[in-house]
Amino acid sequence: MNHTLLRIGKLWAGLTTPAYRRALKSGVGATVEHRAALERFSFDTVVDIGANRGQFATFARATFPQARIVSFEPLREPGDTFSKLFADDPQVTLVRAAVGATAADLVMHVTEKEDSSSFLEVGELQNATFGSVVVETRVVRCAPLDQLLAPDSLGASNLLKIDTQGYELEVLKGSEAYLARFSAIYCELSFVELYKGQPTASPVIRFLHERGFELRGVYNQASSSKMALQADFLFERSPS
Repeated sequence: MNHTLLRIGKLWAGLTTPAYRRALKSGVGATVEHRAALERFSFDTVVDIGANRGQFATFARATFPQARIVSFEPLREPGDTFSKLFADDPQVTLVRAAVGATAADLVMHVTEKEDSSSFLEVGELQNATFGSVVVETRVVRCAPLDQLLAPDSLGASNLLKIDTQGYELEVLKGSEAYLARFSAIYCELSFVELYKGQPTASPVIRFLHERGFELRGVYNQASSSKMALQADFLFERSPS
């Protein structure tokens, strides 16, 4: 997706939609690029893993006004911005932790633009393409989803959104106890290795297919002049 057009779209949405305008005043641009993939759905609960400052939560709050939103963000600074933005909204909850396959304190590689931070080391291609520069490392809490979210938090129709900079497969493994509760999964996946040792899209697609999810669409592809880099993938639970 053209980043200039995306920024223009976010700015226009921020100026014309009251909820988005309020977020924009806090420096949070709603991720309106997800509208084409998700606006046809109705969800009871949105589980937002890799929430950062609340960009997706802002979009989800406006798109699914009846849904409860539970967001996960382990870094203090973006989490503080998120908390201030939704301080008066009882339908939005922030859990200050990461989701992964095991309960542990893990080292996060914090980048200058904190939304590129990852448990994995930044690769050369990520640095060259997106300018991701690590400024520090920090230990944060990580645990499986069922240790962080009570089962009664989920409704009949639920969305799992994942944007974790190469850590998506570990998040899915850490969410396995609840995977059957989700009707759709929406996650950013890479076609190439942007972070060192990250699984690319193929093993993640295979993992979800083996657990009853079918790939329904690929959105918002980012490419360099030479190759496709990453995109947002939509999976739905198979009726069978």
